[in-house]
Amino acid sequence: MNQHLLPALAQQHVAELRDRATGGRRSNRDRVARPSLRVRTGWTLVNLGLRLVTGQGQGLARQPRTADSC
Repeated sequence: MNQHLLPALAQQHVAELRDRATGGRRSNRDRVARPSLRVRTGWTLVNLGLRLVTGQGQGLARQPRTADSC
């Protein structure tokens, strides 16, 4: 066996044992940090406001209307 594979196999085996021991749940150190709901909502509102100011979010309002649609 390649001498460089043995440590990698040992680490993989230890990771599998830890995974089985926790029942497949992810630990806090495995979780990826995500912004909170408040932060995501705030940035969504900022993006919405910017689209309204720049006129990118108007879609149907920019299409010309025919005379009989009034």
